Amino acid sequence: MSTMVESLRQVPLFRDISNRDLKRLSGSMVEKSFAPGQAVVTEGEGGVGFFVILEGHANVTRGGEDRGRLRPGDYFGEMALIDGDDRVATVVADGELRCAAMTIGNFRAFVKGHPEVAWSLLTALVKRVRQGESRRTVSTG
Repeated sequence: MSTMVESLRQVPLFRDISNRDLKRLSGSMVEKSFAPGQAVVTEGEGGVGFFVILEGHANVTRGGEDRGRLRPGDYFGEMALIDGDDRVATVVADGELRCAAMTIGNFRAFVKGHPEVAWSLLTALVKRVRQGESRRTVSTG
């Protein structure tokens, strides 16, 4: 099993931060494990954590529809932390799942202190919005 710092170094979101800041980031995160079939976050519930998958896979559903599969290096939970609203999707462990988790306070402080991470988050969110709009257009067309 690799260390959290080594695992986080592989996450594209964190590729532009220094080793020192990556170590600091890992210190503000806790490792959490989830059993097969266990919900990590649930659509419609409040969000207090940001998660990065270190090992394993998870399935994402929204409104009961399959929205994809997450793998090591993928992250989720940022939207609820950014706007304070409820979770927009459910994420369920597909097999054993190991994640690094960060609380809202640590997440906000880290993102504010690292503009390169904020920019990566914005880019990813815009892609999600565009994909959502594309699906809506296709499904209603």
